[in-house]
Amino acid sequence: MCNVLKRPQLFLKFKLFAVLAVLFCAAPLFAQKYNFTHYDIEDGLIQSQATMIGQDAQHRLWVGTYGGACRFDGKDYFNLTKATGLNSNLVYAVFTDKQGRLWLGTHKGLSSYDGNKLINFRAPDSVRNKWVMQIVQDKEGNIWTVMDNHLLKIKGLKLQAEKVNGVEDGYVTSLTVHTDGNLYAAVYKKGVYVLTQGKWRPFIRLPDAMPPHITKIAFDRKDSQTVYLLTFKGLYVSKKGIITPVFPKQLGDNLFTCLSFKQDNENNLWIGTSHGVYCIKGGRTLHFIAANGFTDNPVTDIYTDAGGNTWLATMGSGIFKYGGDAFVTYDETNGLKDNQVVMGLARYQNRLILGTEAGLVQLDGNKFSRLTDNNGRTVGRVQCLFTDSKGNLWVGAEAGWKYNAQGFKMIKGTEKHTVIAYAEDEHGTIWIATPSGCFYYENDSLKHVEGSNMFVTSILSLGGDSILLGTQEGVSLVVNKKHVPVYKELSVLRHSSIFGMLKTRNGILFATDDRGVFVWNQLAHKVYNYTERNGLRSNTVYSLVSDNKGMVWIGSGRGMNRMIFKGKSWQVLPDQNEYPVVESNQNAALYYNSRVYIGTAKGLSVYNPNVKQQTSVAPYVMIEDVRSFRDGKAHLLNPSGDSADNRLPADGNHLSISFAGIYLRDARSVTYQYRLVGLEDKFSQPVKNNSVDYPSLPPGKYTFEVRALSPDGAVSKNTATFSFEIVPPFYKTTWFIVLSLWVIIGLVVGAQALWHRQKIQKQKAIEAIKREEKLKIRQQTAEDFHDDLGNKLTRITVLSEMLNVKIEKPEQKQLVEQIRQNAASLYNGTRDILWALDPKSDNLYETLKHIEEIGVELFRDTEITFKHEGVSDEFKQVKLSMEYNRNITMIFKELLNNVLKHADADLVVLKVGKLEKNEVHISLTDDGKGFESKETSRGHGLKNVKTRAGRIGGGLNFVSSPDKGTEVTLKFNITTKTQPA
Repeated sequence: MCNVLKRPQLFLKFKLFAVLAVLFCAAPLFAQKYNFTHYDIEDGLIQSQATMIGQDAQHRLWVGTYGGACRFDGKDYFNLTKATGLNSNLVYAVFTDKQGRLWLGTHKGLSSYDGNKLINFRAPDSVRNKWVMQIVQDKEGNIWTVMDNHLLKIKGLKLQAEKVNGVEDGYVTSLTVHTDGNLYAAVYKKGVYVLTQGKWRPFIRLPDAMPPHITKIAFDRKDSQTVYLLTFKGLYVSKKGIITPVFPKQLGDNLFTCLSFKQDNENNLWIGTSHGVYCIKGGRTLHFIAANGFTDNPVTDIYTDAGGNTWLATMGSGIFKYGGDAFVTYDETNGLKDNQVVMGLARYQNRLILGTEAGLVQLDGNKFSRLTDNNGRTVGRVQCLFTDSKGNLWVGAEAGWKYNAQGFKMIKGTEKHTVIAYAEDEHGTIWIATPSGCFYYENDSLKHVEGSNMFVTSILSLGGDSILLGTQEGVSLVVNKKHVPVYKELSVLRHSSIFGMLKTRNGILFATDDRGVFVWNQLAHKVYNYTERNGLRSNTVYSLVSDNKGMVWIGSGRGMNRMIFKGKSWQVLPDQNEYPVVESNQNAALYYNSRVYIGTAKGLSVYNPNVKQQTSVAPYVMIEDVRSFRDGKAHLLNPSGDSADNRLPADGNHLSISFAGIYLRDARSVTYQYRLVGLEDKFSQPVKNNSVDYPSLPPGKYTFEVRALSPDGAVSKNTATFSFEIVPPFYKTTWFIVLSLWVIIGLVVGAQALWHRQKIQKQKAIEAIKREEKLKIRQQTAEDFHDDLGNKLTRITVLSEMLNVKIEKPEQKQLVEQIRQNAASLYNGTRDILWALDPKSDNLYETLKHIEEIGVELFRDTEITFKHEGVSDEFKQVKLSMEYNRNITMIFKELLNNVLKHADADLVVLKVGKLEKNEVHISLTDDGKGFESKETSRGHGLKNVKTRAGRIGGGLNFVSSPDKGTEVTLKFNITTKTQPA
């Protein structure tokens, strides 16, 4: 028996293995920090050693940890532990089935949770270790799991051991269910098997060179013929029976153990290892570790939620959410030590220059280095950077500096002026903003602008001789190097500090200290304001920069926003890439080399304008809590109940309803629209508040409806509802007011019902009397008819026989014989009529017996053998009307006569089939000479029997061919019409 490596044992080795790996491997140093959002115990996660991630029917995240199961809705946490009934705090597997039930695999077995109650399932005694590592559900709804490498299936409240048939020592290491609903199982050293139609068959066979332990099976999202197989030594792909390595490409290249795998919605491949996570995207492989924004701890699971977010569970660092490639960050961990506050940005000789407190830093490729002159000197306490049209770098600090190939040169006259911003007009003049006013520098001479004795914070060249100055009290205008009155429409800015200005084809934008962004339309002479209400993260805006597509990037006190001109107005675009919440710095914004660079208080943020925007995802909305206040106390109501479950008294008409929009990208940015049907017709305007209070509702039936909206306006596909009823007080109840009316109506209706019932009973009694009289008349008629007509026919027969004796001529004898035969025939026919008139004949049994008698008598003196089969006492219960039994009798009498006259048969069989679904089958078969079935339409007799069959709603089926006999079957249904009246 092979010792199969088990996951809990592996976890105990991760930390030691990671330490050894770091000692023997030099991890690559990245110059940027990628976008990961970290959730750990300080945020509310129950325990930092996360094992698996899943999502429930309400789109809430569930995390298995070594401290229990933790639910996360984007803001709040909820835990399931031993204290709440879980069989163990060591949770290894998380799964939600099609019915919305949560399943948890723990160190001591399997548990389920329906939102209210925990159920622990008993494992078979044959399984030594109760570790549940994987849980899946097949298309039949069966729950399967792997426990100690044994395959088990839920049967009631127990786990039943199953086997992969045909595989000796079938240790199951992994399970999955494909979109076809079939169950796939990885068997140690054997390969992958699929369960179809109750049988296991090989699906992928493992080559000898491949690691024998498959820890995960995953089908490609686009190609179902491509299957990924994860092992501890790497990731492999199987396609058309050929298995090749995906990661690492060569066995032995990777010193880290592979622990988890996921293909995300963008078809990127993620491989979690004992030292960070790898991502294969676009032909390149990225290794995310602590050095570039992730963690060095083992990654135990990778999960993509319904919104397309990629989550990573780690052993010791909680969970992470990957924010995509929209931006990266450089901070003190990436070469900006002691320089993380970036105050200025500029381009100089195809390099990015950063101005910091400690001096100038240049970024060349992925390497940071100090920018100095030939003497090793730099400029510190940088406030701004600027590159002029000649390629000179201008540095704003406690003085103004110019830097080029000759080194740093201080601008004479700026020694006592802190330089806050630079600008260059179309004549090459350099304009300088300082707290002491505005200066311009030309011909190596610095001059002050008369009348600009104010704190100047930003400068913008309008073209020609016009310069716009941003100050702490709005904007000022300089024309021909003289201060002049500003445009009238810009007076709206006079109470704002202008931190930055940007000229675009569709207006000039102003960044303000607390009023967001203003846009000046020079042609229309109008100014428009955009604030948090329009989607800005903060009304404090520090920097503005536009890219090559006309997109304006806004650095604010709470991160990045984007604005674009569409149609006839500017629009603040929603954040679909989860830009970080970080404070930008004034004038520290630059578009360079197809990237947007923003200097912040925590380093350098680099945004990629060309990255594909994440697909818009709508939130899921649910009602969390409903409370009714009565007598000063709050009473909890069932949010999932209907109005019948939630009937509230008149004094319980004060309701408070709270709800939640599950949006894991950014739960705090969700807005809500709601209405109370029965009181309001329209939904409210979008609001941030996730609760509403109705203090005094009038009596009536209500339904509260709420929907959630994402930051980009996507409305939740579901609308959460809560129905309830406010019962009016006793003195206002309708039933009390109309009680008397209902009593009267009840009496009238009761009397009417009694009279109607008595009338029906009387009619039934009359009909019974009529029916009994009819039976008596039939009985009396049959008896009288038999006595009278029978005696006379008998006398005719006797007299004809006597006459036959006395005459001698043959022609006279023949005539007398014909009289006798006709009298006998008339007697027989009369007997059939009398039989039909007899009430005793009103059932199928008597009818069939009568047909038997006819057949026996008809074939008595012939060489034809007559048999009858299938007549049983059960047919006595089948009542027939006189019309039915008469027509059935005449049909078979005609058929029997036809057999006698025309069939030349030796054997005739009358057979009755069993009564099934109220249908009767009676067949007559002979072995005579037969005829062509097409000829059944000929002959007057056959037409008569078909007509009689039609009268009783039946049908005749003829099967015959020459020399092969004939079979005629009568089929008819037993209905109320067949019953005697």
